[in-house]
Amino acid sequence: MNLFTNLTTILSSEVLLRIATYIDEPIEKTSKAVDGLVYTIVGGLMKRTTSEIGVTQLYNHIQKGRYDGALLTDLAAVLRDPALTNTLITQGNDVISHLLPAMKSSISSMISGYAGIRNSSAISLLGLLTTIVLQALGKQVKEQKLDANGLASTLFAEREAFVNIVPEEFMPRLVEKVGLHQIVAGLAAPARRPTVESTGRTITTATRPAISYDMTDESDKDNGALTKWGVGALIALALAFGGYYLYQNTQKYSDGQTGIADSSTTLNDTIQADTVTRSLAVPKEQAIKTAPKSTSITSAVSTTGVTAIAPSNLTQQMTPYLGNASLPKGRVFTLTGVAYQPGSMTMTIGSAAIITELATILKTYPQLQIQLVGYANDGWGSITNKSLSFKRVNQIKQQLMASGINFMRIDAIGLGTGIAPSIARNDTSAIKRPTLRKIDLKVVVK
Repeated sequence: MNLFTNLTTILSSEVLLRIATYIDEPIEKTSKAVDGLVYTIVGGLMKRTTSEIGVTQLYNHIQKGRYDGALLTDLAAVLRDPALTNTLITQGNDVISHLLPAMKSSISSMISGYAGIRNSSAISLLGLLTTIVLQALGKQVKEQKLDANGLASTLFAEREAFVNIVPEEFMPRLVEKVGLHQIVAGLAAPARRPTVESTGRTITTATRPAISYDMTDESDKDNGALTKWGVGALIALALAFGGYYLYQNTQKYSDGQTGIADSSTTLNDTIQADTVTRSLAVPKEQAIKTAPKSTSITSAVSTTGVTAIAPSNLTQQMTPYLGNASLPKGRVFTLTGVAYQPGSMTMTIGSAAIITELATILKTYPQLQIQLVGYANDGWGSITNKSLSFKRVNQIKQQLMASGINFMRIDAIGLGTGIAPSIARNDTSAIKRPTLRKIDLKVVVK
């Protein structure tokens, strides 16, 4: 049973009714606020454990606060006592001030606006839910006998469930307010705290290369050391002279070749940059200049002999790139065949075939890791462009996982329209920036 399922069981209808009565808010709004705070606290703690000090603090708070799940045995009965409820709220608010410093006020404001409750009610709920979440985590620590690193790993195991369970209308503001961009994108990982043996010797979790020692006779120890130093000095001197000789000869040779090499490098870099730019801004094929000497890529064959790649064939685009180990990671491809009905999660005809093709590519290159970046400009009503873009790329991720692709190989983020909320102060162009509506694929690991 994962953490969210466990918390859903703990926060039964009777418990929610007790909480609503205590904060004097409607049960519907209270339930929405409770859900939002559970997502916020778990996400915040997940982010906290990306640092070693955060892992230590969370584990110490659970141990010193005696969070072992005993309180959850009959939570409804505990909440019948207003004085005890107030104690739990105070305790939770104190803990959250340490684990998520300077965020209590902003979290309360976010929940107040999201659920439509008073800010004072949101503060009380934040304290109470923090205590409940820590009790649930403490119960896992006790039952599974977890250390600090085990707790962090267990918490991070909830990332996939977290991404899937948070409502689309709440996810953008939660990510922005708590700073969960790296968590949602799958780019963050739990920190590892050094472990200490009973002897007091600290062992770090990082692996170190094995060190081998030559067995030497003790009687020859001093002479052997001098001999080794002498041989080492001679080798270093020989390498220095050899390096200098090679450098001089290489310089003479390369002087005559500099123009050709620079021209080739510029052309190759420009072709790659133009291809990336095309994938980001212009999904359909068109003639693009690639070098100052009137060299261009066309739909047929360019003067350099490079055949243009039709943007509709994902395999044809990616195979030459993935098969060339000398090309760096980070290339971006646009999934031009994947589209959605306006303002919805319904894919257009032909989109499923592109996703199937992508799954085949991922299976062909088992080391390949990708990031799906979604853009949307057709959100309406309560569905924002940012939440819609995230929901769409996450849907594609789920389909790839259903095809047998490990979720660790796929990150999914939504960037809304792709336009920053404000224009930089030094931007005096007054040019209206176009909104985006597409799905990009970035190669993270080849």
